[in-house]
Amino acid sequence: MAIYLKKDLEVKSKLPTVHFIDSLNPNLPTVKVGILNLMPTLEDTERQLITVLDTPILQVELDFIYLTTKDSDPEKNAYFNKYYHSFASIKNTTYDGIIITGAPLEHIPYPNITYIEELKEFFKYTKTNVKSTLFLCWASEFGLQYFYGVSRYNLKAKLSGLYNHYLLNTTPLVTGFDENFFIPISRYCSIIESDVLNHEDLILTSKSNESGIYIVESKDKSKVFLTGHAEYDLDTLDKEYKRDINKGLDILPPKNYYPNNNPNNKPIYKWHAHSTLLYHNWLYYYVYETIDNN
Repeated sequence: MAIYLKKDLEVKSKLPTVHFIDSLNPNLPTVKVGILNLMPTLEDTERQLITVLDTPILQVELDFIYLTTKDSDPEKNAYFNKYYHSFASIKNTTYDGIIITGAPLEHIPYPNITYIEELKEFFKYTKTNVKSTLFLCWASEFGLQYFYGVSRYNLKAKLSGLYNHYLLNTTPLVTGFDENFFIPISRYCSIIESDVLNHEDLILTSKSNESGIYIVESKDKSKVFLTGHAEYDLDTLDKEYKRDINKGLDILPPKNYYPNNNPNNKPIYKWHAHSTLLYHNWLYYYVYETIDNN
């Protein structure tokens, strides 16, 4: 229906297809969503998530949030202060939904991450102040470990590409999904599947025979863990691959992504419909309906 930003973002002018509003209509259904953005590519992540959250059935009041212990870069801190809300400033605020993005931290042990204590505090905050929290990629790895003791393991090489996934369980989150669907994957770790299956409070909703676990949910809908990047743009994996090549990394092209697996060919958008459906289902069935039922 519309996106409402209390703090306007620079990226807003670059999203002509997204319906933004200057104020909320009290007579229309509304959800309040916060996004804790841990990614270094702030604007790309903002654009991707705003796009998939633009739903025709709800007004989405959207806040972007940052951790004060995360960055010492003066330029980024100035950006955060202008466009984002600090965690400290929203600690007494309740949200219907929270999204916690991934972060390029898989080579760093959890205790060595500079802002890990504030992130733990934020995770604890979601337990009492948020109806449903969506964890993306690295955040899902740490979230599963923090809340449920589920472990991850390192891969021999980066898992990057467009992988075919299928459903193991039918939940409201995957309403309308095809039996098989493609999702972009970009990570160096995977979740130990037996840890998930042995936990009575968790549902393994979707996986891939090539890339492993994709969707894990708590039975009460309060937590959803995604190990992939449904929100990625068409060229995100291409940008990541070229970035890694320019760094001199010995890395293969993203699998199943380029036609004929040739990086000179333009990739084909095979996941946009499922990406939109996934986020809209989460907003409606896990965020909005939960409000309605309480």
